[in-house]
Amino acid sequence: MTPAKTPAKIYLAGFVYSVLSLGAAAWAGAADAAEEAMPDAQTLLARMDAAFTQLSYDGVFSYFSGNDLATLRVVHKVVDGVQRERLVHLNGAPREIIRHGDEVACIVMPGDDLLALEDSIPAGPFARAFVRQFEKLSSSYLVDYFGEGRIAGRTAVRVGVNPLDQHRYGYRLWLDKETSLLLRSELVDHDGNKLEIFQFTQLQLGEQVAVAALEAADVSGSKVSHLRLEPGDGGQDIAASDDAPSQWATTWLPSGFEMATADIRRKPDHSVTNLVYSDGLAAFSIFIEPMPQKGAASMVSQNGATVALTHRVNGHQGFHLVTLVGEIPVATAHEIIKSVRQKAL
Repeated sequence: MTPAKTPAKIYLAGFVYSVLSLGAAAWAGAADAAEEAMPDAQTLLARMDAAFTQLSYDGVFSYFSGNDLATLRVVHKVVDGVQRERLVHLNGAPREIIRHGDEVACIVMPGDDLLALEDSIPAGPFARAFVRQFEKLSSSYLVDYFGEGRIAGRTAVRVGVNPLDQHRYGYRLWLDKETSLLLRSELVDHDGNKLEIFQFTQLQLGEQVAVAALEAADVSGSKVSHLRLEPGDGGQDIAASDDAPSQWATTWLPSGFEMATADIRRKPDHSVTNLVYSDGLAAFSIFIEPMPQKGAASMVSQNGATVALTHRVNGHQGFHLVTLVGEIPVATAHEIIKSVRQKAL
């Protein structure tokens, strides 16, 4: 299984497994008064999520992860009650991702590896389910405020989302004081090192955002790949499979993490089981497939906060290759992947 790449995989997986999925929080009053009336984590993140999905915005942002720096344009607007979004890569090969409700089109040039992401996208609820499980956060994170700042020419309130153990990363958020949109986020490790940075550099809001800006550019020679953010009719009948996700499980998880979704991706010669886990904010995916005939070497890779590693496990019908991809510390990922087992028959 080829792990999806950052940052495109973040937006393709339901547009919520991303820095933008942190949303933004509504804010009013002076900083001192706000601290006295600070909402709890569940209320805060509910406001963040609502702002992300309900506001109209057209902006250019930078996204830094590991050794990669990308510049993208994002346009979002609700049109006749339907979520619409356009994501444009402004450097490198021409590339756009267009969302119309649950329909997503990837517009790329021939040979672009973004086309391979379709096989890595879990079906259905995915991050929609785990991002909104706000009630879990209070046991895993401490949310606090630390003053104001200024991003993209706008006043922002700064919020810290700090993990209570070593098994997940922390977040620093800059939330627009007037309109509630997330203007900047940093994903940081336990030493305060910045692993990923997202920041708007230009931003238009509200009625300034034109519907025409949601339409894809006409790029000569480009290819279009379509997918849905909901389960399709083909290849998703888990109960009918001899290798259903319920047959695989982890025997150890960090406190607060639970399975969000499970599905099967069918390939011409085998199936790939996909298990997605989340604590309500952090998430990781586990892919399980029969060991390739040529075998597979153990692999550990980290790009910014995203870790990818493989492990071999003996199942009922021989060895399987297990791949874990997610934004969790490497040591935690090792412990999780070593605990994957096929349930007894």
